[in-house]
Amino acid sequence: MEIKANVKKMMSVVCSAVKKHFDTAVNHPHLVMPQAVLAFDTLMAFLSLFISLYLRVGDEFLDYSPQFILKNMLVFALTSASIFCWMQTHRTLWRYITFEDMVPLSLSAILSNVIYFPLMILIAQQESMPRSVIIINNLVFITLLGLPRFLYRLVHERHLHQNKRKNAEASIPVLLIGCSAQAESFIREVLHSPNLPYDPIALITLDDEEIGRKIHGVPITGSLKELAFVLNDLKTANRLPKQLIITHNQLEADSRRLIAQTARLYGLTLMHLLHHFSLDVIEEDEG
Repeated sequence: MEIKANVKKMMSVVCSAVKKHFDTAVNHPHLVMPQAVLAFDTLMAFLSLFISLYLRVGDEFLDYSPQFILKNMLVFALTSASIFCWMQTHRTLWRYITFEDMVPLSLSAILSNVIYFPLMILIAQQESMPRSVIIINNLVFITLLGLPRFLYRLVHERHLHQNKRKNAEASIPVLLIGCSAQAESFIREVLHSPNLPYDPIALITLDDEEIGRKIHGVPITGSLKELAFVLNDLKTANRLPKQLIITHNQLEADSRRLIAQTARLYGLTLMHLLHHFSLDVIEEDEG
């Protein structure tokens, strides 16, 4: 009886904390979306234990009473909700989710299972769950939390790409020279910003082993010594760029001269990608 009282008291504290967060969302409309994410993650916690138990015991799942299963699902869901509130994992924007953002999310899932484990043992009386359910649930829970986020980002990026294709006629076709981190950042920024008037059509690499590969869908078509051949092929395909953009900041003088001569030969504008950003001071109007 004392154990039951302690569990009920703990669940009451958790419920109060979760209720407080949702009450705050009602009074502050800008918090509604994070709280909706919190509700979604709590639902995933509720379902994850159900799935994990079925994966562990299979057809023996029917031997458990519905009340016992539901009680464990509720306890785990409330435990997870309290961890989410503490770690603030529900405040990350899904459309910008990265694998780095999955680290705290995965830690919260693991911590939820760690805290739930002794509660699972306390709840068990005539019926008990296999302890290996916790291990399975770690994997299931992390998957249920991460997969919808990455699917959402995929849909969001697809929408951005569609907008980019709509504005393709007004974009400036460019050929990037150098498969550097700056080139990757440039391509990613262009793909995610429909208003940027650039269309990367190909890359020139300084490493022959990279030929034939791609960066964010942009093909690496040749090496620097093959620049003229690549431009001829693009001209034949009616895809000749208007600009050459150097994205590598450690080119030798001979390589720079070759690029400049080729750009003049084909009437292309030669540009260099700067590796910094500038800020401007906004002065407030007086009076």
